Amino acid sequence: FIMNKKILFAIPLITCLLASCSGKRHYEAESYQINVKWEDTTKDFRILQLCDIHLSQSDIYEKHFKLIGKTIKDANANLIVLNGDSFTYADKGVATKLFSFIDSYNIPWTFTYGNHDDQGYFPDTYLQEILDTNAKLFKNVKFINLPDDDVTGRSNFVINIYDRVHNGEKYVNEDLFQVYLMESHSYNFDTIEYDFIKQDQIDWYERMVKYESANEGHVVPSAMYFHIPLPEFFTAWNDAKDGKENAKVILGTTDEFGGGPLPSTDTHLFSKVEELGSTIAISCAHDHINDSVINYKVKGEKDVALCFGVHSTDRIYYDSAKLGGQVIVVDHSDPWHLTFENIYHSYSEVEGK
Repeated sequence: FIMNKKILFAIPLITCLLASCSGKRHYEAESYQINVKWEDTTKDFRILQLCDIHLSQSDIYEKHFKLIGKTIKDANANLIVLNGDSFTYADKGVATKLFSFIDSYNIPWTFTYGNHDDQGYFPDTYLQEILDTNAKLFKNVKFINLPDDDVTGRSNFVINIYDRVHNGEKYVNEDLFQVYLMESHSYNFDTIEYDFIKQDQIDWYERMVKYESANEGHVVPSAMYFHIPLPEFFTAWNDAKDGKENAKVILGTTDEFGGGPLPSTDTHLFSKVEELGSTIAISCAHDHINDSVINYKVKGEKDVALCFGVHSTDRIYYDSAKLGGQVIVVDHSDPWHLTFENIYHSYSEVEGK
């Protein structure tokens, strides 16, 4: 089943409009934080991004699970991020099957919304309800959706990667690295383009970074995950091709530009990332044949790695694309230092053909 993204883009999704509405309750910064222990700080911490799985109720699940499972095993991950478009035309059973499969690896994992996840036969609140820790359906999931908060979207939260250290007379948690999750939304029906990260989300991100800096006494390095890429992803690729000093390709290629329209508004999240100096990698998905990592900067002192995750199944379109996942490796001796790995597999390989 192959369908052009522009055709899918034209499908009216009223639930997406409803889901984008923000509440008004203000929560303290710590309410948005989840802790994951860096179990062995003599080894690197590995974050696997799986994206654009697009599982539907008409799929043969075992076929896709074999491919995803091979990627998970090869990644040797400490954290798995499902970075959007996990579902397209799925029902409740499909969602439970995929999440249960990921959970079975006993690795902490998390989820962000893409532009297709609401195209399903379940209410727009269903995924966040079953992912909620209090639901106790999945023992390894790390997910927060605070009810009626004043931040637009449903997957804006932070995972603190911490170590337990001795401080004077007691042991305390020391955050070594952070993972920011944000919802990039779906469609802007006013302009018939993809939607964009809102200003209140950028304000929230700034509040969280400053809270962490004050709490730890220094800026903590971080990575950021959301589904639809920023305009800088494509500017960086063009600058690198033109040989400009501010952009360098680390691995992979950028062969698909925007999958159609880019976000309808640039709210300058990248500028805020450079200003705050915490986030050193931004990982997106959405464009199925892109798998590049580009070190890029405009005004900041630090390079920011702009990462396109590897398309994790052959669903929807570009079924001949390189399939698998992408790993961000956080150096155990210096969490400010990241390396990147793309993992590739084929269906014929995992099915023994």
